[in-house]
Amino acid sequence: MSSVLQNSQKTLRKTNMRLTWWRKWWRAGRVLRLLLWTIWAIYRERRRAVHAHTHGQDDVQPNTDVLVEVLTAFRKTALELGVLMIKLGQFLSTRADLLPERALLVLSSLQDEVPPEPFDHVISVIESELGKPVDQIFTHLERKCVAAASLGQVHKGILATTGETVAVKIQRPYIDELVRMDLSTLKFVIRIINRVFNTSDFIDLPGFYREFRRTTYEEINYIGELANAKRFKEMFSNDPTIYIPRVHEEYVSRRVLVLEWIDGIKINDYPALDALRIDRLKVASRTVEAYFHQFFDEGFFHADPHPGNIFVKKGSLPDNPIITFIDFGMVGTVSKSMKRSLKDIFLGFLLRDSHTIVQALVRLGFIGEGANLITIERGMALMLEQYYGMTLGQIREMDYAEIARDIERLLYDQPFQIPAQFAFTGRAVSTLAGVSTGLAPDFNFVEVALPYGRKFLGLDADGIGQTAQQILGQLLDVGKTLLTLPHSLDQLISKIDAGQLEVQVGVGSLSRRSLRRRRRGNNDLAAPRQRGNGFSLAFVFALSLAGGIYLLNNLHQPIEGWFCLVLAALTVLALVFRG
Repeated sequence: MSSVLQNSQKTLRKTNMRLTWWRKWWRAGRVLRLLLWTIWAIYRERRRAVHAHTHGQDDVQPNTDVLVEVLTAFRKTALELGVLMIKLGQFLSTRADLLPERALLVLSSLQDEVPPEPFDHVISVIESELGKPVDQIFTHLERKCVAAASLGQVHKGILATTGETVAVKIQRPYIDELVRMDLSTLKFVIRIINRVFNTSDFIDLPGFYREFRRTTYEEINYIGELANAKRFKEMFSNDPTIYIPRVHEEYVSRRVLVLEWIDGIKINDYPALDALRIDRLKVASRTVEAYFHQFFDEGFFHADPHPGNIFVKKGSLPDNPIITFIDFGMVGTVSKSMKRSLKDIFLGFLLRDSHTIVQALVRLGFIGEGANLITIERGMALMLEQYYGMTLGQIREMDYAEIARDIERLLYDQPFQIPAQFAFTGRAVSTLAGVSTGLAPDFNFVEVALPYGRKFLGLDADGIGQTAQQILGQLLDVGKTLLTLPHSLDQLISKIDAGQLEVQVGVGSLSRRSLRRRRRGNNDLAAPRQRGNGFSLAFVFALSLAGGIYLLNNLHQPIEGWFCLVLAALTVLALVFRG
């Protein structure tokens, strides 16, 4: 190592020469061309398919061959340029909502193809950041890196003070300057695209840029990663099935991070797991349970769960695998407002209320301005009718490709997008689903999620009262709407009789039974009106009575309970007088 030490400063001076002004302009030009070509191709193919769908040509899809050609060029150039282009390619490889499967496969191997930086660079960074010669910090530091990513790489070493084996994480050279350059170019491209084209109906480019910039700067600040690792250590301190490595805080700077070395097996190394007879189903279950704890309980999660960041700890018993997470540079959060809207989606599903679901999706940013909410609500209602009440066995046998096509048909020509704050959440979930299915094909994602979902919804012993009130509140809103419905219908029918309102219905959209019903004439309108009014009031009476009894006897809430009983009494009076 001594010869390397003598030449480290000399090597550093040579690498300084790499970022000359003409190289900066050359890089910016290549990044600009690459981004414009890629975003334009994705936008053009999507718009072509949407235009065809609006003209009834539902079989038209984006040209996969064109997208494969573009993304193959993107992958090649990203590997040459490195840094953010690799990271951006990895992000695109998870966007099944933007790209067909064959195009996604072109970018899927980017994570494993990143070339490492020379060992001389590693030496120079460690010495400049920690202020000591390398041989005073480590008795041994392996020249060959054990992992290389877009923003940094990891080497195995032994601490001189304790003899402990550690993982040494070092940033790539001139990362700050390269990140600034690439982000500036990306922002410039997004401005051009937004001035010329309207991409808001499938991706929020400004929002994506802000989220991408935030996560990138978090990843290149190892002091922030130290805080994340300590928080994860605390989160799982009472869970013996999950292990978080310890960080050696005395050897941490903005560009160097030293952690406890983890001997283990990658969770996608199936032959090694099988050789030790590790229960792969339990590995999948514990990994997914750990993520549900992060999502639902903590609202703070590891946002980069690729197989290189999750291990089965060495020494684990076959039937008791210990799951270890590493690399805490990219994390995500679930805010209180996001939790409220997600809860509304779940409650809307329980009540089969498509309006509540769609409104929550609007608040979360999934449905943009200009969307036909009535059409989306009708489509959502049909999907609820089709999938509601399915057993876990039926869910296991579902054709997820067909479900995806149903969703695509519902939303493809609507301004539906993945909000920026969910872009990396979706990446984590999709990666986790693929990993768990690969570990154990019989793994049931839903069965593991149910206990956490019940707790998240407040359907456990602690939260059932609050959730019952929320459901009752939504039902009462429906009841109040039904109470006003007869009067609204009276006004509508009066306007029609007076000729103040013209009703036009396409014959093609009506069944023969509906047409026959129309021909009966205006004399038959009174009976269905009375039946409809009576049904509405009877429904509100039953709902109010049940709610009042439940609130008084089970939840001991007299104000809300008596309100419901009074509402039930009023509906009885209304029924009597209408009779």
